[in-house]
Amino acid sequence: MELSDLPNEILGKIFSSLPVEEFVTVSLVCTAWRDVIRTFILPKHAILHIRPVHPVSHEHVAMETVLAEQSGKAFPWANVKLTIPNEQLPRRAEFVQFFQHQGHALKSLTLQCAELTVDILAVFTTLYGVERLSVISESESRYGAVPANVEVALRSLKALKHLTLYLPSYTILRSVAFLGGTKLVSLTLERFEMELHDLKPLLDGHHRTLRELTVRVAEMKPLLALLNAYDDLKLYRLNLKSAGNEDDFADELIRLYERQPQLRALTIVSELSLRAVDALPKKLPDLQELEIIAESINNCKALSELRHLRRLTMCLYDVRAWDETVQIAGVTELSLAVTFPLISPAIFCSFPSVHRLYLEDVDDDTLMRDIVVVRTLMECMRGVRVLDLENFVFKEREILSDGVPRFEEMEHLECLKYSCRDMSDASLLTMDLPYLRELVLTHCPNVTLKGMSFLVTHCALIERLHLESNKQGLEDAALEMITRRLTHLRRLSLVNLRALTNATVDAIVTNCFYLLVRAGSLSELTITHCVGITLEKAEAIEKLSVVKSLKDLVYC
Repeated sequence: MELSDLPNEILGKIFSSLPVEEFVTVSLVCTAWRDVIRTFILPKHAILHIRPVHPVSHEHVAMETVLAEQSGKAFPWANVKLTIPNEQLPRRAEFVQFFQHQGHALKSLTLQCAELTVDILAVFTTLYGVERLSVISESESRYGAVPANVEVALRSLKALKHLTLYLPSYTILRSVAFLGGTKLVSLTLERFEMELHDLKPLLDGHHRTLRELTVRVAEMKPLLALLNAYDDLKLYRLNLKSAGNEDDFADELIRLYERQPQLRALTIVSELSLRAVDALPKKLPDLQELEIIAESINNCKALSELRHLRRLTMCLYDVRAWDETVQIAGVTELSLAVTFPLISPAIFCSFPSVHRLYLEDVDDDTLMRDIVVVRTLMECMRGVRVLDLENFVFKEREILSDGVPRFEEMEHLECLKYSCRDMSDASLLTMDLPYLRELVLTHCPNVTLKGMSFLVTHCALIERLHLESNKQGLEDAALEMITRRLTHLRRLSLVNLRALTNATVDAIVTNCFYLLVRAGSLSELTITHCVGITLEKAEAIEKLSVVKSLKDLVYC
């Protein structure tokens, strides 16, 4: 049997295992595959974002027209993100008809609006199948009038399992009792401090089913005491943020460890005491993800007992006492920020299996003065695939010193984010990385055509390129070469490159002009703070509109 003979249902299952960005390429094989992807795959797996501004032309879109078009589709979407620009849209017939047609099929819905009004809540009665609901409100007032239909609206969400609120109005917080018929599995309350008297009704009604909680409060200790009061609460992911300036909460936190031994992911964004850190391996041996802030870690050897730990994020004041014999072999993703101006290189010896490394240089100029630190970092991290040094400022003389391994020795590197205040072409000559897919170069004042020519020759598979802060070295010729020779380039960001002129826009149009979308076609373009590019916004958009593959454009 040929692949083309398979029924659509089997093809749909095969295609659904692909990344979303590959759907366009696969759809070009034949019309039959295109129809399968458009009618079976995209509506089920991709997210439809309906917004009032076109991502490329930046023109205002008639939302009523877009909603009417989607209502006429034979296959409704399962995942929708909807930006509501004004109070008039929810009153229009097209808005109501869209939800009458789509509502029953929706599994996830993200609403961006000024506030939840009667008209918006009216369509909630069609959302009886929604499992994920996210409400993003930009209103600064929490104490609006309560819509008369809020009870009916919230009680209609019978299948709701995941609720996310960003700056929610007081209306939905005061009315959470109407969610009593649901069984919330995850609750995320972002970008605002939650009052305990608002949070308690939610926890009272859902603590038996709740498995994931993200919340920010003014004081940590009362929140921990509230969580410890629920005998039936079993959390697997917990993300707690506190404004600080409070009494020590170590006792309540250790008690939480004891009551929630099944925790797999823990984030505490408030400084922990040494006691609270030392208790982690003893009380939570199955922890897989950990993010903490602490002055230091008194017993770093204890962390090696967390044998299931895969992701570790630490913001520490001092790591000078770190023991290089410590082996935390399970960690594959490491994020580290150190505020003390002297860092012990020993910490880089403790993570032999790291594939993703993010370093943040809190004390910019002093942290990397020791060449031993640089040498140890580069030697111990040769096996990483993602290296983020964008906020960890090197100096070129350190990275190019004798005895320091070069980037080319990181042969498995796929993503490099690199910041160097005095970066020149010499830095790029250390980047012979055949598997590199993403490169971010920030603060690159002395990079020129010579360095970029070496880069595109030895890193030919780059798909995402971000260049930032170069006053005179990167000229139009460099960008012409980049867009011509990097045939896999999909995302290009040009920020504060002052030597570029309008010729760069012409080069992009010439080298990225495809009548048909194909693999490697440019899909995202950002041009901002490039003062030499003087095209008016409308003129630039008109020129770039011939790049048929372009889906997202930021031009400033």
